[in-house]
Amino acid sequence: MKSRSLFFRAVAVTVLSVFLQSIILPGLTPALASDCDYDPSSPSVEHARTAFKMFNYKCAEEELLTFLAYDDADIEDKASAHVLLASVYYAMLKNNTEKRDRVMEQFVEAFKSYREWRGELDIKSSEFLDLMEMAKAQVDEAKIEEDKKPVEEPVVEEKPADTTETAIVVPPPPEKKKKPWYTQWWAIGAGVGLVAVAVVALGGGGDDDADQPPSELPDFPGTPPPSGK
Repeated sequence: MKSRSLFFRAVAVTVLSVFLQSIILPGLTPALASDCDYDPSSPSVEHARTAFKMFNYKCAEEELLTFLAYDDADIEDKASAHVLLASVYYAMLKNNTEKRDRVMEQFVEAFKSYREWRGELDIKSSEFLDLMEMAKAQVDEAKIEEDKKPVEEPVVEEKPADTTETAIVVPPPPEKKKKPWYTQWWAIGAGVGLVAVAVVALGGGGDDDADQPPSELPDFPGTPPPSGK
């Protein structure tokens, strides 16, 4: 009896597996696969809007997020992408709290990037418009608070004063050039004296010798001897 029960269980599991593989799983595979036809290398807001109007919210969301990931997008186009993404979440989400938070988040991002956005709205319900106005007010309040903050001037670090004493080098007094010996006063005086002595010696020496008698008499002839001797 027990073995028969195990046999029926095995048969039931086998039949169920075949049923899932042949009927249910093939139907789930297309649903799990992405059927979005946009070009990931060139996403656009208008192409995502087409998907949104065809109620293909997941593809619209996917393309808009891809578009916003590009940093070189124009600020007005980025604001339009955020607003359209707010429309996607408003239409796609069923939980009111989650819907409100996600929609507000996208509106705030839109007006932060481009406050003067005046583009096309795909949803015009009063609740949706109220959320948009609330987001504008939130962005404006944040801007006012930011402007109230004092501007912090950059702190300039002062370098510590250099306490090293700098030696003051006093240049030596200029060396006096010595005059040539012949320009000194004593040399001039000595020279004048020598010249005077030389003049006296040369000019008056002959006269002194003429006044003095000769030291020796000239030789005369001898005295003749006496006669008769």
